[in-house]
Amino acid sequence: MAYEPAIGIERLGTVKEIAEAASVGVATVHRVLNGQPKVSSSTSRAVLDAIRKINERKISLARWRHDS
Repeated sequence: MAYEPAIGIERLGTVKEIAEAASVGVATVHRVLNGQPKVSSSTSRAVLDAIRKINERKISLARWRHDS
């Protein structure tokens, strides 16, 4: 788990998983995570939404495995 200061949240998924979920390239995910200005707001939003969804899924799976 990596804390991403640029977005203020933990990142549980890999950059490749995030890129696939957001339908963008790996370099675009890196740009968003590093807070570079060359990314449109809609693309940034898609990447951040993908991170949140991946985080929720992985946390849910971990909780389910821990409770079992």
